[in-house]
Amino acid sequence: MVSMRIPRARLLPLRFTAAALAGCMAGEGLCGCHRQKPPPSIDGLAAALERSAEQTLTAPSLANEQVIVTVAPGAIDARASEVLAAASAAGGAAIRSLNAQGQVSILATVPENNADAFKAALRHEKSPMEKPSSSTRLIEVLIENTAASPTP
Repeated sequence: MVSMRIPRARLLPLRFTAAALAGCMAGEGLCGCHRQKPPPSIDGLAAALERSAEQTLTAPSLANEQVIVTVAPGAIDARASEVLAAASAAGGAAIRSLNAQGQVSILATVPENNADAFKAALRHEKSPMEKPSSSTRLIEVLIENTAASPTP
């Protein structure tokens, strides 16, 4: 029969390691029980949400180009109708909407070869129209009040 006895010289470091490990675990358990997490502060979050709600974010333009037209307050609807007619005359189409800043926004799809003629029509200039091509250009026209536009 073979003896399974561990020599005393090897048993002492094993006991020391076990005692040290048990002490560390007991200390962590006692200290961890008395630690309290601070309550979450929602003041900073509320302030950040309030600041972001006050700021107006402008949506990115989907158009290839953006043209801003300023008119007198009473002439906005008439000018919007002119822009819609100019898009149609250029061989394209346009849709009218009102954006968050109160400006009339018109998104026009015009043939690539008539884009310059469309922009000339917006400036009340005459420009020859060509036969519409298959490629198109998306142009956003913003119509705003002269009172709302900043003066340089």
